[in-house]
Amino acid sequence: MLSKNTIDKVINIVENSILVIIVLFLIISAILLIIDEVYSIFTFSTTQPSVKIIIEIISKTLLLLMIIEILITVKISINEHILSCQPFIIIGLIAAVRRILIISVEIAYLHEMFYYYIIEMGVLIALILIFVISLTMLRKNSIK
Repeated sequence: MLSKNTIDKVINIVENSILVIIVLFLIISAILLIIDEVYSIFTFSTTQPSVKIIIEIISKTLLLLMIIEILITVKISINEHILSCQPFIIIGLIAAVRRILIISVEIAYLHEMFYYYIIEMGVLIALILIFVISLTMLRKNSIK
C-alpha cells in the first residue's frame, strides 16, 4: 500500500503537469491572438467601416489581457499551491468592461437592438459593482 507521502507527491506531480499544459495552451492562445490582431491591423481595408476594425482590435486586446490574468492565476497556483479568487474577479471585471465597450459602439450602428443592449449594459454594470465590492472586501480582509 502506498504511503500518504507518496500519494501526495504523485498528486502534486499530476497537478503541476496539468498546470504546465494549461500554461502552454494559454501561451499558444495569446500568440495566436497577437498574430490575428496584427493581421487585422495590416489588412485594414476601406471596404469595412473603420469602427468595426477598431472594435475588433479593442476586443482582442482586452481578451489578451484576460489571458495574461489567467496566466498570472495559474502561476500563483503553481508557486504557492493556493487558489486565490482575486485574479478571477479581475478577469470577470475585465470581461464585463470589454463587453460594455463593445456594446457602447454597437449601439451606434445597430439601433434595432438598442433595448437588449441597454438591458445587457445594466446587468454588466451591476456585475461590475459586485466585482468591485468583492475586491474591496477581499483586500480589506487580507490586510488584517
